[in-house]
Amino acid sequence: MVDKRSKQTVRKKQSVTGKTAISVDMWRFYLMWAVVLLCFLALVGRAFYVQVINKDFLQNKANAKILRTEKIRAMRGVIYDRHGVPLAISTPVMKIVIDPRDYFDNKKLFEETTALLAKDPNSNKLKRQLPDKNLNLDELADAVGMDRAELRAKMNERPRSRYLILKKEVPPQQAEIIMKRDFQGVYTEKNYKRYYPQPQPNSQIIGLTNSESMGIEGLEMQLNQRLAGEDGEQQIVRDKKGNRFKDPEVIKEVEPGENITLSIDSRLQYIMYRELTAAGVANNARSATAIAVDVKTGEILAMTSWPSYNPNDKNGVLNKDAMRNRGAIDSFEPGSTMKPITVAMALESGKYTANTVVNTGPGSMRVGNHTIRDTHNYGALTLGGIIQKSSNVGVAKIALSLPYATLPTFYKRLGFGERSAVKFPGESAGLILPPSKWNVSEVATMSYGYGLNATVLQLADAYAMIANKGKKMPLSLYKLDEAPKGEQIIDAKIADQVLLMMEAVTLPGGTARQANIPGYRVAGKTGTAHKLRPDRKGYSQTDYRALFAGVAPVSDPRLAMIVVVENPKGAYYGGLVAAPVFARVMQESLRLMNVPLDKPLDTPKIQ
Repeated sequence: MVDKRSKQTVRKKQSVTGKTAISVDMWRFYLMWAVVLLCFLALVGRAFYVQVINKDFLQNKANAKILRTEKIRAMRGVIYDRHGVPLAISTPVMKIVIDPRDYFDNKKLFEETTALLAKDPNSNKLKRQLPDKNLNLDELADAVGMDRAELRAKMNERPRSRYLILKKEVPPQQAEIIMKRDFQGVYTEKNYKRYYPQPQPNSQIIGLTNSESMGIEGLEMQLNQRLAGEDGEQQIVRDKKGNRFKDPEVIKEVEPGENITLSIDSRLQYIMYRELTAAGVANNARSATAIAVDVKTGEILAMTSWPSYNPNDKNGVLNKDAMRNRGAIDSFEPGSTMKPITVAMALESGKYTANTVVNTGPGSMRVGNHTIRDTHNYGALTLGGIIQKSSNVGVAKIALSLPYATLPTFYKRLGFGERSAVKFPGESAGLILPPSKWNVSEVATMSYGYGLNATVLQLADAYAMIANKGKKMPLSLYKLDEAPKGEQIIDAKIADQVLLMMEAVTLPGGTARQANIPGYRVAGKTGTAHKLRPDRKGYSQTDYRALFAGVAPVSDPRLAMIVVVENPKGAYYGGLVAAPVFARVMQESLRLMNVPLDKPLDTPKIQ
């Protein structure tokens, strides 16, 4: 009996123990699958995060290793003259650039791999890791024309930089030779260099660009946004050694710059600069400036100054004085060239007619604290005689016979005291004194061109208006498809009367007989102005400004031209210095423009 009970006890114990083991095993089984499931879910979640949520970040990281975005430079627009002659063009040049970080990373890889190869020279895997580009900086320095020590210093100063310019404005052929030497981290960027085919005559208007093709002077600066266009972009794919293994992909198209057509006639511009240069040198002058305007459209056909500069030569831009467009920027007292405008005001007032006689005797008059003088006692003069003889006393008496506000208000109406329609960079507005200064002395001196400042542009604007029967056309530096409407400033009859009075200036008895042109009737006015002393305390007795403002042909005016010569030595009268320049430039200009003659060619030469 004892044995049976003990066997049953044993069986019961074994039975209980066996059931417990199975439950434990199942729990472990479920736990294991739960862990596996969690790991799987974690992996799926991580994959989802990496591939969906955070894909841009990782993609950018990957791209940073193999992709480089480069600019595709837009070609700058061409500047043409009115006949399609290029005055400013862009030629392709290359910029040699190195990526210092890429260079040093590959140099380090080369050194480490070389050290490992020394231990295992037969390892093909290590051999494949060796950078296969030229790592010799001395050879690179020689190729681009740099000092070896300078290149090493620049590289060591910026070892993690991605961009270091080695040389600019390299001709494409030379850049190609350098690139064939396969230097590590070196690549080229295409750029454009501005070239000016007719530099000195046009440079003060057109200006110039810097090494990055950005306009920094003249119209190049003013029109920079239109001329520059918009750069494109391309992506370059490289392997870990820095080698390109895929053609560049354009991701942004280039938009070339706009071409601009100026009103300038490069033939007239050249003639004008040539004659100004000759006059400036012959008279040992400080400078000479001129402008020619088509009176029917307001287009500026020529405007230049001597001395000038060559924007193609980097050394040429060191003379800042020669870079100024004097015709627009410089303002000055225009002297007797204002007398026809004063006479026009007198005619408009109704108090005077072309036949009105003014007594200028005894050749001087006291106004305020100073005396106004003529070179001679001309006695009684008509308004035309006042212009022909250039009588200061005559125009002063006319101006003072009217309310003091009449003359300065008339000047302002014609555009003096404000910038012209050209709006050239840095253009001066000149100066008309405020009404509080319009007293007897100021009005008298203003009548013959002192006590106010004007620019060559403003004078040309006024003379073109008179030549165009009193209608003012806004001045333009750009070629016009059709003439603007214009504004009638003074009555056409008054303008014609003043024009005929100015013609007498170039005839016997006038002050500008040297302004005569064979075959053409010429109207104009001389000016010989004393210049202010450097300390601005009175006027110099040795420094003068010689001017001539004229129009031709009188029968059907086509061109208005202003010539200004600063500080001529020896002869200094406008009729002797500026008028001959006017005659030579105007004669060739009218011929080139095929303007019909309006008087016989066999007119006897005036001695």
